[in-house]
Amino acid sequence: MHEYFHTKFGFCVWDAGALLLLAAVIIVLAVHVVRQRKREREFEAELADKMARSATEHDDKN
Repeated sequence: MHEYFHTKFGFCVWDAGALLLLAAVIIVLAVHVVRQRKREREFEAELADKMARSATEHDDKN
């Protein structure tokens, strides 16, 4: 098997493991970015709600 990979594809067994690790890191990074964007949107919506309530309360006091 080692000879087949080495001669046909031009890389060794360690390269296959490194490729798997690279794929895992890319997947984890992609999931992190998607979750972070979702959190940012939720925080922005919450901040907009708080600012709107604060403006309404400020207008009610005057």
